[in-house]
Amino acid sequence: MGRDKAHIELGGKPLFSRALLLLRQHFKRIIIAGDRPDLAQPGIPAIPDIYPGSALGGLHTGLYSAQTDWVFVVPCDMPYPDHRLLELLLSLRCGVDAVVPETPCGYEPVFALYHKNCLSIFEKNLQQGRKSIHNLYPELNAHFLNWRDMPAGWEKSFMNINAPDDMSKIKENIK
Repeated sequence: MGRDKAHIELGGKPLFSRALLLLRQHFKRIIIAGDRPDLAQPGIPAIPDIYPGSALGGLHTGLYSAQTDWVFVVPCDMPYPDHRLLELLLSLRCGVDAVVPETPCGYEPVFALYHKNCLSIFEKNLQQGRKSIHNLYPELNAHFLNWRDMPAGWEKSFMNINAPDDMSKIKENIK
């Protein structure tokens, strides 16, 4: 993007505040995984990654630092995270170690739920230099939420901003 995605404004709100709003509506404890003191707030610490440089490293940091058994992760570049999807993921967590949405384009590993049981698998792989979350799924007892079982409009929730052209696509999709 050429600039920090967390601070990109859409509809007058920074992308980070959109994810934070979803989290505040559902969770008492929120942490920011990553060396982001600029995003930290009272009661919301930013914790530098133990294994920096990948989404798996951030996920590991979140699980390692969590005071709960479950961690829900959401990135700051999804401008329309859907509370209905989050609630559906939460309802499917019994008896598994991860609940991950699966769309026709693939998995959505950073809008998902992970149990602390995943921590040792994540750490082992990070220590071996393997940073792909997707490659770890065979090692996890995961439930993959099929897109056909998601609430109407789920596609909007998984739009993200990775390049300048994505901003115009997102603006077109919200009209």
